[in-house]
Amino acid sequence: MVVATSSLRPCKPVARGFTLVELLVVIAIIGVLVALLLPAVQAARESARRLQCVNNQKQIGLALHNYESSNGHFPAGRHGCDGAVLVTYRTGDPVEGCELNPTIKRSQMSAFVKLLPYLELQSLYDVLDLSRENGILWPVGNGTDEKTIDYASWTTPQIRQALNNRPPALVCPSADSEPTTELQVFQDFDYVPATSDYAMCSGHRGPSWDRGYLPVKADNSGIFFYIREIEIREIEDGTANTFFGGEVQDSHTIDSSNIWSRAWRHLDGMRTTDNAVNTPAGPEYDEIYPRERDRIPPDRPYFAMGAFGSRHPGGANFVYADGRVEFITDAVDLETYIKFGTRASQELDPDDYLPVQ
Repeated sequence: MVVATSSLRPCKPVARGFTLVELLVVIAIIGVLVALLLPAVQAARESARRLQCVNNQKQIGLALHNYESSNGHFPAGRHGCDGAVLVTYRTGDPVEGCELNPTIKRSQMSAFVKLLPYLELQSLYDVLDLSRENGILWPVGNGTDEKTIDYASWTTPQIRQALNNRPPALVCPSADSEPTTELQVFQDFDYVPATSDYAMCSGHRGPSWDRGYLPVKADNSGIFFYIREIEIREIEDGTANTFFGGEVQDSHTIDSSNIWSRAWRHLDGMRTTDNAVNTPAGPEYDEIYPRERDRIPPDRPYFAMGAFGSRHPGGANFVYADGRVEFITDAVDLETYIKFGTRASQELDPDDYLPVQ
């Protein structure tokens, strides 16, 4: 028997793809997953950045203790005096370095410069050549001239390049600050001074003490301020209860300037606990801090709050004088925070030092 095969043709496969609705559903699911995962990824990245900041501050704390072991004291927050000459203690004794013409003591050089060899940066320290005759950085005028001596007059191209170097140990990845200062007075140079994301703690006497030369500059309540080199025995509150320093944000800006190699009250290299963590600086806060500070043209006057701060959510890291690092929230009790800034409970008697006119 013959079987007809004409009707037994192979079935043609039917091609199918995603419908528009299915594609939109898949895209929506991916979007939801990304939205769920992105905060976790960002949190993980911030955690890694914060860990690097903590490690940097531990290095700074260790460097300070090594310096103290070698020298018998900590470095001064700022090497010398400025225009506030002939200031005296309440006993009538003058502050050494604030006489009319002690050139070597009239320098804005910061404590970080002295720490370079202890941060494994001996080569950078050597380029600055502090052993040369009158080998000081950031000199200021004698007499009552408070202005910085012209940058070009005391630097060489090699020194300017060294000051443009931003040591990794002074950089917090979370800070997002520019590597060099935006101050216009330096912008004509090939090498502009570099910034830092950390500062030393001068004490609790900050902007609210106005221009009190002695209590704010030369005899503040912390460990690092003008001229004086504090010994560890002077930390009467205990190293576990006293800040070495903390983080700084917007270090390239005029109102929160933080050039690592020099130090000014409330600015470069030094901050205080006078204002809470993350208190912003700038002209819009002139009701809190109404007095404009001088600035060398072409820069405008600055409005410094002298506060520690960071880009970490909710606070900033601080290194204590015992070497540990802790995160302090910006909601911390202000009285407690102020006490951490002092070495010997001077905050309990705020009228003990009156501004020297």
